[in-house]
Amino acid sequence: MNNVVTTPISVRFSQELNSLLNATIEENNITKTDFIRQAVIEKIEDMYDIKVADEAHQEWVAGGKKTFTHEEMMKRYG
Repeated sequence: MNNVVTTPISVRFSQELNSLLNATIEENNITKTDFIRQAVIEKIEDMYDIKVADEAHQEWVAGGKKTFTHEEMMKRYG
């Protein structure tokens, strides 16, 4: 993160979650800051991917395309 201006934030965790976090970062040799930063990035990416997939699905259905559930596909093709 060279030459990147960062902003400090504060997060409150229960004692139990903080203990779990401490154990996890020690086992993985990573700082608490880096672990939390990476977790937030992954969550944002996951949420973005879901949004894009939902929009693509809506376009697919709006275009008259049919979707099938897993169960329907299994009945059709085993």
